[in-house]
Amino acid sequence: MPAIAPLIPKDRFIGLESVAHLAVGGEAPMLKSHRDAVARFFADKGQGEPARELEFQRMNRVRARCGELLSVPARDITFLSSASAGINTVAYGLDWRDGDNVVVADVEFPSGVYPWTTLAPRGVETRIVRNRNWRIALEDIADRIDARTRLVVISHVSMFTGQRIDLPALSQLVRDAGALLLLDATHAAGVVPVDASLADFVVSSCYKWLLGVHGTAIFYWNRERVPDFRAPFLGWNSSARSGGWKNPVEFELHESADRFLPGNPSYISLYILDNALDTLLPLGIDNIERHALALSGEIRAAVSDKGWELMTPEADPERAGNVCFLVPDVEAFRKTLEEQGVLVWGAYASFGRVRISTHVYNDSADVARCISALASV
Repeated sequence: MPAIAPLIPKDRFIGLESVAHLAVGGEAPMLKSHRDAVARFFADKGQGEPARELEFQRMNRVRARCGELLSVPARDITFLSSASAGINTVAYGLDWRDGDNVVVADVEFPSGVYPWTTLAPRGVETRIVRNRNWRIALEDIADRIDARTRLVVISHVSMFTGQRIDLPALSQLVRDAGALLLLDATHAAGVVPVDASLADFVVSSCYKWLLGVHGTAIFYWNRERVPDFRAPFLGWNSSARSGGWKNPVEFELHESADRFLPGNPSYISLYILDNALDTLLPLGIDNIERHALALSGEIRAAVSDKGWELMTPEADPERAGNVCFLVPDVEAFRKTLEEQGVLVWGAYASFGRVRISTHVYNDSADVARCISALASV
């Protein structure tokens, strides 16, 4: 296979001169140009009252670009503090009824599972779809859905196994059942195409594949599908108009998804995300997907040759940039690779899972270095 060059040169990032960074599934490296983005924020923030209008303008610019990325109207996107905050917005915003149920996978990220347990006193059941050889099958999701299923919660790409779900097929399954779909796109947005309109709600962290930082996350509300979804948490920023001190309880919510944003977002995080999208979007998401799949496919083959138990499917449509597998001692494994300048992600060590991730700054040299390090374990 011809050598694969990075889509973004390594010298545009901080700290990639001497390492093969294969840990973007946990934390992305920082673009050097983020320093300029932070400087722009500092300069804007010091301008008194006009600063707020500059910050609003930046947020709206990022909103439009996220709408482009997710193929949905920009007005239906807002920015909450985290993907977990978005999931809880759905948990507290839906009008639950005694006897409802929520369907989630056993390998889902904890933030996609825990909030539903708080609904048990209201008679809402949390139903678990069990993986089969680390794969979540659509037919198994279908088996857990019934006439009282209110919501299906799943990640587009699993943080734990690396599996990419067939989103169009899942969307059709959920809609045919009369349920709603909450999609976590944290490990999909920025590396593979995501059509958010196929879900009813979408959340995504921005500090991984989108090359941003903590403090802001995408929240998408499918207005056409769930027009009556209420904002469970309100603050000054939720309202487009208010009665002021004369009529303090009189207000009108934003028509846009900003009705779900009670206060100020993390503007500094949005300035950084804007710069990240400046870098990512011109590459084309289809090109990024091909790049990540080619590199991660080589790593997956090397892991298979070593005989470790693979969790990530082999077929391109069923995976993205993550390769996940099991080893006896995760911490020793990770440290052995780090000693050879290969950064991987070993969180969830008690489960024995290692995750190796490839993205826009990786190349064939990184893969070769990783494979050589794997051979030494």
